[in-house]
Amino acid sequence: METITGLVLIILVYIFTFETVMYFICSVRHYANPYHKKEHSGNDFVSIIVPCYNEQLTLENCVKSLVDQTYDKYEIIIVDDGSTDSTLNVARSLLHYEKISVLSKPNGGKASALNYGIKHCSGNIVVCVDADSIFLNDTLSKLVEPFSDPAVAAVAGNVKVVNRKKLLLKNQALEYIVGLNLHRRMFTHLNCVPVIPGAIGAVKKEIILEVGGYSVDTIVEDMDLTMAISKRGYKIEYVGEAIAYTEAPESYKDFWKQRYRWFYGTFEVMNKYKNILFNYNSGKELGVVGLPYMMYTMFGSVAVTLVLFCLVISIIFYGNSYNLLPLIFTILFLQNVLMLYSVLIDREDKKLLLYWPFQILIYKQILCMIIIKSFIDYISGKKTKWNKIDRLGKNTLGST
Repeated sequence: METITGLVLIILVYIFTFETVMYFICSVRHYANPYHKKEHSGNDFVSIIVPCYNEQLTLENCVKSLVDQTYDKYEIIIVDDGSTDSTLNVARSLLHYEKISVLSKPNGGKASALNYGIKHCSGNIVVCVDADSIFLNDTLSKLVEPFSDPAVAAVAGNVKVVNRKKLLLKNQALEYIVGLNLHRRMFTHLNCVPVIPGAIGAVKKEIILEVGGYSVDTIVEDMDLTMAISKRGYKIEYVGEAIAYTEAPESYKDFWKQRYRWFYGTFEVMNKYKNILFNYNSGKELGVVGLPYMMYTMFGSVAVTLVLFCLVISIIFYGNSYNLLPLIFTILFLQNVLMLYSVLIDREDKKLLLYWPFQILIYKQILCMIIIKSFIDYISGKKTKWNKIDRLGKNTLGST
């Protein structure tokens, strides 16, 4: 067991070292992108679509953050997807803002609500915003900047956790900074961004229509749309300065539900687009780099957890695996270097770094359990639904 564990650890050290170097190179070169040196014309009319189902506690905070943007050529379309609470009433109470219109339809899911809003929007750029998210005043202007490059079809923004008062929330905030935003910087440079987040993303309307709109085939409609766009070879950018704060789940039950949907949906998407995997002729960067890396991050994290488990068992029962500890410390060191780097370039709260032991030793193991559960359910044919979590109305900067 010790020999096998040691071999796996050595391989992981090489992988993590290469990964760390790639993160550094790609994130630095990302800021050399030409769009950062161009001034956006400001002529694009933007349609902000806010799909909502039972969001009575978060909708008003979301919309109030959208009506005071420094970029002034936009409309806000609230789409109530058959809510059973007071969401529609809240939406209609916001109609005194001149840029807002409210649509209502029978419940059909988030993808259906987004497509309904797109059908009725006037903008040539569509920005989709989750009703539990809020924008900063300059978020929209930053988000549309990359469209100064005609080749850019879509833009992913920077999602941050707004409610951070509990241990679980602080770890989610750290995960977003490292696991999502650092990844997107690398993927942007490699031209294979896997997800335009539902909390903040912009896409040319003509491109959305070309790929058939948001798909109802999977429960991760944002990733599905991104894959459809990337498959056609279109360019997707990431802008770290375009920030949206989102309300993260506060209970472990809701956290499990949310991540289960993300992972289960990822397996759905990988199966749906398996024909481009390692296919250099169709969405080449996505098929050769993006999808394989997604598989590696999910199954690699599970492998690390299993190796650590085997190491602990080996030490407990055989007591002769202490020579493998330097390899473990090397992996932990590299992961902490990435955390520190991510927090610094994102200008985030450095106190979050104090929670790295929980992040490494417990939080990631919980994620691995969810990955394993969702994978088993998916390959066994067990169906799942969108699994909406309970909202608390903490999508306000006062929640930090």
